[in-house]
Amino acid sequence: MNNFQKQLRNRINNQILEHPFTDYWDIFVLKHQHPVNVALHILGIVFFYSLLFSAWKLQNLWLLLGLPLTQLIGLTGHFLFERSHIDLQDAVFSWRASYCLGRMLFRVLIGKYQDDIRQRKEILYSYQKTRYADI
Repeated sequence: MNNFQKQLRNRINNQILEHPFTDYWDIFVLKHQHPVNVALHILGIVFFYSLLFSAWKLQNLWLLLGLPLTQLIGLTGHFLFERSHIDLQDAVFSWRASYCLGRMLFRVLIGKYQDDIRQRKEILYSYQKTRYADI
């Protein structure tokens, strides 16, 4: 993957074209700030694991066909509440998105996710302030 593709894939939204973040978790947090969007992602995670557990417990593999629908719950949050950049690979499946979703669930459960949002916004604001101070 070349640098342009990586930059495009790590875009936060159409208004924020440049940012200082190299860790995808930081970018993920800025793409998931709206409380309803976060709640829908959490709901999608719960449905995902509920379907997996139900398929295993009931020995019904047909339930696994519903797994892609759990992705639609999170995407609904982006379309209706928070218009951030959605990378197609992350929307379908990627390890980095799966890791970040799990981390978001954990941080929400322990009450630290809002702190994550605040910290990333402060870093971004500071970066934009120094980057565009001469303009």
